Amino acid sequence: MFFYRLGRSVAPILLTPILVACAAPSGSLDPIKANDLSCGASPELITDPSFTAINDTGSQWRYSQHAGDRSFTVDAREGTITFKRIGPEPWAMFRQTITDERLDGATIRYTADLRGDVSSEVTHFFGAKAGLFLQVGNHPNAFMGDQDPGTGQWDWQSYSVSETLPVGVNSVNVGFIHQAGEGAIEARNPSLVLVNCLD
Repeated sequence: MFFYRLGRSVAPILLTPILVACAAPSGSLDPIKANDLSCGASPELITDPSFTAINDTGSQWRYSQHAGDRSFTVDAREGTITFKRIGPEPWAMFRQTITDERLDGATIRYTADLRGDVSSEVTHFFGAKAGLFLQVGNHPNAFMGDQDPGTGQWDWQSYSVSETLPVGVNSVNVGFIHQAGEGAIEARNPSLVLVNCLD
């Protein structure tokens, strides 16, 4: 199972973030690639960004954690999720996988608003942080709560991570990770867009 393998290798993953949060979109595409990209109807790729169907059968949003009994809750209300620690497992993710041929070689930007109240005191070795999660394809490196701040208490802020996918890769995992101590993060307005297709 993917997230079990991810859990066993999470330490090296945490050492190599994709980009610093709040970064501007990364560069421009090769003009030939940009001309070949078919943008389609919308540059937005996230399904159910208001979290209205997270408990429904067939929801694109998925919860997974390190192991053991459920140690985090994810509740949605009025377009905002609350992702809270309730048990001993070190980390959990709430995310969706997006596969789209337009992602192949494209530049993407993942954005969400976050508010946090999470402790930096943990008993695991993964490092305490909570926030955005972005993984390109099955690549072992991922952006995992590396925005600033990622622990402590902070009010609503918008965070953004940009990345250019390699040619031949057409899927990403996006969402949120909680591997901090006691407390919760809240998230709203998640968006994954094809930068090349924005007006």
